[in-house]
Amino acid sequence: MNARGCVLAALVVLAGLGPAGVGTAAAADECEFPLTRTDATGTDVTVSADPETVVTLNPSAAQTMYEIDAWDAVVGVSTYADYLPGADEKASIGTGNSDATVEQTLALDPDLVLAPNTIDDSVVSQLRNGGLTVYQFEAAEDLDDIVEKTRLTGDLVGACERADSRADEMERQLDVVEGAVDDVERPDVFYTFFGFTAGEDTFVHEVIETAGGNNIAAENAGANADGLTSGFFDVSPEVVVETDPAWFVLNSDEYDRATVPSGPGGVYEGTTAYREGNAVVLDANEISQPAPRIVDAILDLVRVLHPEAYETEIRGRIDREALDGERGTTAERLADGSVQLRASNVGRANEVGFALPARENVTADVRAANVTLATVNPTFELRLRYGGNHTAPNGTRALESMRLSGNGIFANDVDHLRLRVAVNRSRLDGADPETVTLYRAGEGEGGSENGSDWVPLRTTRVNGTATNETAANATDDTIVYEARTTGFPTLLLAVDDPDATAATNRTATATATATTTPTATPDGVASTARSPTAARTDTPSTSGSAPGFGALIAVLSILLAVGCRR
Repeated sequence: MNARGCVLAALVVLAGLGPAGVGTAAAADECEFPLTRTDATGTDVTVSADPETVVTLNPSAAQTMYEIDAWDAVVGVSTYADYLPGADEKASIGTGNSDATVEQTLALDPDLVLAPNTIDDSVVSQLRNGGLTVYQFEAAEDLDDIVEKTRLTGDLVGACERADSRADEMERQLDVVEGAVDDVERPDVFYTFFGFTAGEDTFVHEVIETAGGNNIAAENAGANADGLTSGFFDVSPEVVVETDPAWFVLNSDEYDRATVPSGPGGVYEGTTAYREGNAVVLDANEISQPAPRIVDAILDLVRVLHPEAYETEIRGRIDREALDGERGTTAERLADGSVQLRASNVGRANEVGFALPARENVTADVRAANVTLATVNPTFELRLRYGGNHTAPNGTRALESMRLSGNGIFANDVDHLRLRVAVNRSRLDGADPETVTLYRAGEGEGGSENGSDWVPLRTTRVNGTATNETAANATDDTIVYEARTTGFPTLLLAVDDPDATAATNRTATATATATTTPTATPDGVASTARSPTAARTDTPSTSGSAPGFGALIAVLSILLAVGCRR
């Protein structure tokens, strides 16, 4: 179905539900089962036990499960939930409103099916007739509805405490925003999405008003010739021009650039917004889904409408509150020895730090990672894996190799990656600690026979120097180094090999003697030793500023966004 078709089909339904979230499931919460709740169809739905498998029929429900750390229980997701990390590992049940959806869901035989209100009653009935437990949510008309539905979802799926924590965080953030824009001058704002807009009794209206805007569609004849002011309805461009909005709010499902459209026949060119180029594009996965990430849409909008209020009264407070709470950054050692680094709802911060759990009895160990983002990724995961069959650069001995990968984030999203690596001094076997260097794999991925594909990074010792701390008098057997790179690299930590250096020096001496003494004429051997200072002066680190390790900064939405994306 095309975008406009989705919109028109969605207009016969009300707005949907669905919270957003992060990562893998945490420990089970102290939730009560059996649990009975009355859903939008008037049915008393009983969930007899903590469901182990859940199918979400629309992205908002999937986003909710992700945001409340119940993602592992999800076994099936709808088409437009593919933006969530790990969604490709779930079974696809189609659009949510099709025979294929019913067939796929019945085949999965889940303990519980979550159906936002945009799902047809006929689909719900077919699933129930097939013996499945289905809960259909009421429409979300405002932000309070979204908060409460986040809590309800947690109750239904056995994640009550985590859902309450996420809902509490939303309420804290909304309080901060509302206080910051309480006395601002509110510009007239017009939201447009494939020829429709949102009036009162919609969560889109709440986003605009909460961000400090005045939604013209909620005023008499503000966007519609019939004087509609409530719900989602089609737009009368001429009426919009008469109202003369100062800002256009666009949806990323329809627009990819923040440019005021000229409108049919160029009619919008007569607005203040067009003349001044005042437009903002909001992420469809935030503005079109009545779920916890709706707060991110509000933050994006208030940052544009009221930049001073955002910088002085919102940004720092929301970041700190998010990171001071249960959600923030976590590092978990997995059974295979790798480390999973998870950033959870860190807001608009572009710098995220992780303290990694120590490994026992190893030569080298990453203890901290600081990530500076080129884009906003409030929620993502990184995986650090140790080991690999790599050849060290000539004249060096490998200490440890490691590889970084991401989920919910791309390599190009990582502007800078700063690592602190702890090295066990006793494992250096007499090598000079000042020659320890972190290398990044080049085009050959460090796999050539002589190790020539490794690029040395500027590596700095941060917990002692050769002048005040030597192997003979050191009391701490751990030396910490720091280096910076970018993206998702394959890395090798190596140290100059004393034996290789000594052998090379002997060869160099012999060659020099042969050159000055005519009676000794051995074949000359080219030195292949790497100068200890050579690697230290190479500067292949990336451009840009280097962040430190300080405290962390912390319908329907008309169309495909509402009908298809929710």
